[in-house]
Amino acid sequence: MTRIQEVVVQKNVPAEMRDGVTLMADVYRPAGSDAAHSYPVLLTRQPYGKDLPVATTYLNPIKAAQAGYIVVVQDVRGRYASGGEWEPSVNEFEDGYDSVEWAARLPGSDGSVGMYGASYFGMTQWQAAVTQPPSLKSMAPGITYGNYLNGAHMRGGARELGLRLYWSEGILAPETLFRLYGGDPEELVRRLPALVDVVDNFPREFDTLPLKDFPDPAGVVPYMFDALEQGVTSKLWRYLNVDDRYENVAAPTFHIGGWYDIFLGETLAQYRAMKEKAERWGTRPPRMLIGPWHHAVAFPSLVGDLDFGFAASGLFLNYRGDVTEYHTRWFDATLKGREEGLEGTSPVEVFVMGENRWRGYEEWPVPGSREEKWFLHPGGVLSREKPREAGGPPDEYDYDPRDPVPTIGGALLMPAVYRPGARDQRPNEERGDVLVYTSEELSGGYTAIGDVYATLFAASSAPDTDFVARLVDVHPDGRAMAVTDGIIRASARESYAKPGEITPVEPTPIEPGRVYEYAIDLWATGITFGPGHRIRVEITSSSFPRWDRNLNTGEDGLNSSRTEVAHQKVFHDPERPSSITLTVVDG
Repeated sequence: MTRIQEVVVQKNVPAEMRDGVTLMADVYRPAGSDAAHSYPVLLTRQPYGKDLPVATTYLNPIKAAQAGYIVVVQDVRGRYASGGEWEPSVNEFEDGYDSVEWAARLPGSDGSVGMYGASYFGMTQWQAAVTQPPSLKSMAPGITYGNYLNGAHMRGGARELGLRLYWSEGILAPETLFRLYGGDPEELVRRLPALVDVVDNFPREFDTLPLKDFPDPAGVVPYMFDALEQGVTSKLWRYLNVDDRYENVAAPTFHIGGWYDIFLGETLAQYRAMKEKAERWGTRPPRMLIGPWHHAVAFPSLVGDLDFGFAASGLFLNYRGDVTEYHTRWFDATLKGREEGLEGTSPVEVFVMGENRWRGYEEWPVPGSREEKWFLHPGGVLSREKPREAGGPPDEYDYDPRDPVPTIGGALLMPAVYRPGARDQRPNEERGDVLVYTSEELSGGYTAIGDVYATLFAASSAPDTDFVARLVDVHPDGRAMAVTDGIIRASARESYAKPGEITPVEPTPIEPGRVYEYAIDLWATGITFGPGHRIRVEITSSSFPRWDRNLNTGEDGLNSSRTEVAHQKVFHDPERPSSITLTVVDG
């Protein structure tokens, strides 16, 4: 296919929404695109500035235009060049519909629109798609979400504190400040240093209790506090969540995720939903690509303390080109009818850590995979054998909210000092409030590709508390590298009663001293534990500041700073066999 050599960039092209608000976009088009030479449109809608690198790093609009597309990068309502008031997510349904239909009518458009984008501008795809704009013919949502209770705002009933505060104050607030006070230099000079001080000192500020006292010295992020006030049964989340509306999505989908991404669970849920829909209606099945990445649009090969190799990088995925080329092959097939770019490739491609190579499958879950349980035993043992000793004593520890277990790696979107990904957990494992269960050395490779969840039988002295489960790969040299983790807030146990399912109900306290069965969803992984490695499970009650601290009092940390120490018991006898379940494949 001949690549187009000349690309024309049109700056600040206006699109009027149904209520009269004008949104601005940059349009990248092949030179000479007109009624005689028309092309499909690729649209992305994001709040991070269409002129800034984050808007173009994920998919290079110049390369996409050279591949025969009109590419539209739009600032959403109330951000950067666009008009209107910024209110996160709330306006993306109607604005998304209107923007798709506006893009379909652009000069040189052939009337078909594909949407792409990661994170928030992945979510804008879904919110547009469920409104069924007739011109939307294809989608490529990356590292994104559809249910705010599964990683975007909450996880297992605990707040994604580090994400919400950093996203609001560190990423969104500066533009809002300049937008509001750019015309008043004196006021801007007064407010800006205070905001910078918060951003520069997040580790200190995260410790704020109650959370409603978290500083907003610039006065520009009221939506941050509005979000913190929303619980699992919030009407706002019911309005914004699209996980019960995937049936409305007519466009075929290509899903991109990462094993250390903050929205991995949602990527898998969205793929499953679209796969089930395609099977019912006989429509085009979805495709999926999952790498070892954390939440970064550049998809680096270095993820935490491990470098997974050049083929894991977004610059040269699986030796088949960069992220832009992966997108254009998908859009060539779904918007231009050119299937040759997908021929010979698997519908599901996953990067298997440990062996550090890509594997291809026809679908997810991986055909032939099976669940295997690993049980917690006294003495810190993790084994495939079920507990045999009846009535054995539980393992115990004290959880003090004033001294929580610090976050080390994992699926994070937080200030750079909190590096995400595969990080060594040994500093935390030395603490008295972290239980550690380890298998014997493996004689051969053991490959887990799929869902991971923990079943925990536990009791607490508190009326409410948290439990965290973490899967760890112990290397022969002793490094204990985080693989995946999850959390359950005891009072939210009924909303998260089954892994992969969320049924919001009002939180209820637990009875101190009573043993409860908790389901902790660790989402999924793709890893081969190599010969000489050991599989480890950690159990604790905090990972701060990723998740907000449970105060152990039954009071919400939003409005309370009173804490108590909780005495925790974890059981592992035949009647209460605490375990972790891995999805295993042979070979």
